[in-house]
Amino acid sequence: MGSWLGGGVGPDPLMVLLVVILLVRFILWSCLGTYIDHRLARPPLQPRKAKRD
Repeated sequence: MGSWLGGGVGPDPLMVLLVVILLVRFILWSCLGTYIDHRLARPPLQPRKAKRD
C-alpha cells in the first residue's frame, strides 16, 4: 500500500511511458514539419519546352 501513496523508490512506469511517447511524438512531428516546409520551399519545376515542328 505504501507504493500507492508515492512511497515507491522509482517513478511510475506508466508515467515514464507516457513521457517517452510524448517526447517521440514531438520529435517526429518536428521532423515532419521541417520536411514539409523543405518540400514546399523548393522552386517549381520548369515547364517543358514545346517541340518545334
